[in-house]
Amino acid sequence: MTPVMYVTMDPSPRPGTPATHQPFDSVDLYDLDEELLEAGEVKGLMFSLNCDQIFLERRSALLEKFVRSGGRVLVNGHVVRPFLPGLSPWRAIDHHGPADLRITPVTGHPVWEGVDFHELLYRTGVPGTPTGEELARVGVAGFYGRGYHSRVPEGGTVINGIGPHALPIDIVHPLGDGAVMAHAGNDLMGFSDPDRTTRHLGPRLLAWLEGTL
Repeated sequence: MTPVMYVTMDPSPRPGTPATHQPFDSVDLYDLDEELLEAGEVKGLMFSLNCDQIFLERRSALLEKFVRSGGRVLVNGHVVRPFLPGLSPWRAIDHHGPADLRITPVTGHPVWEGVDFHELLYRTGVPGTPTGEELARVGVAGFYGRGYHSRVPEGGTVINGIGPHALPIDIVHPLGDGAVMAHAGNDLMGFSDPDRTTRHLGPRLLAWLEGTL
């Protein structure tokens, strides 16, 4: 078992990613129980955006205990039911073009160090790795996120903002001896592209969840 578990409602290996090459294990949301979290082997949890938040709400005491005891979690997606202290409901941003969805750093964080935020804004299925104006021409904006967290908890830090007012899309806050990171968009691991500046995003995120970064 790896120190970081990817919690999803579809724990099967992703297409094109052999299980033996995954730097983390996947676990079905409904198998997330006290025995798994209290064994001491799991240091961090990544919650996919597709997770059943009603179920997570029912497991809130267990999850809070895990974090307060030193665990770290990443919550991806649109929070509707805040199942951990400090989480807040997702709000859609009023957007009419790429400028309204622009991602900007607010507070430096080692996970995003060296990342070209232009590459977070635009995604493309075009072969190769277009950059700059070419990336803006062929890419589609908004996959990183189209909304924000409605509230930043006490003691929380806004890492990245979205839109002209830099509304909080990525935040982190302490909880007991652990920490909660929340990303109001598609799963962060999906943005770790091998041929872009984002290539270190995945490994650094895993290191943060393990508590080594």
